[in-house]
Formats: sequence, C-alpha cells, structure tokens
Amino acid sequence: MSMPRGTQERAHAAHTARMKLTTLLCCAILIAFGLCACIWALTGFDLLAAALFHNAAAYRALLSLAGVAALWLLFWLIFFRPTRNIR
Repeated sequence: MSMPRGTQERAHAAHTARMKLTTLLCCAILIAFGLCACIWALTGFDLLAAALFHNAAAYRALLSLAGVAALWLLFWLIFFRPTRNIR
C-alpha cells in the first residue's frame, strides 16, 4: 500500500520542516553555550552554572545537550550537505 501523491508530498514537507527546525535549535543551543564559555573565559564568571543555581546534575545535563547538538549538526553537514550548491 502506498500513500496518495498529495499525502506523500505533505509528509515530506513536514519532515523537512522538522529537520530544519531541529537544526536551527541545535545551532541556537551551541551559540548560547559558546557565549557562556566566552564570558567564562574572559571574566571567570560561569554564567551557565549561575543560571542553573550551581546544580551539578542540571549542569551536566545541559553539557550533554550541547554534545548531542554538535553531533546532530555534524550529521546534518555530512548527510544533507547544505553547502553543495555554493561553488
């Protein structure tokens, strides 16, 4: 059984939109972590730890989120090659 043509196109469009949203969220997460790291490196004030009220479990959870975001972006760059048309 196959889906009707219009249903397949809508499903593909929804999938593509969710992939783009996930990628944008991962970029935003990594930019936020980069800014927190920059503030920590320049001033010695750990903004991320202060925002989490020095909760070690939450701190580690957010650091693991940054790792997952980085892996997602690596996956996106390898398999979808968004720069292939730039030449």
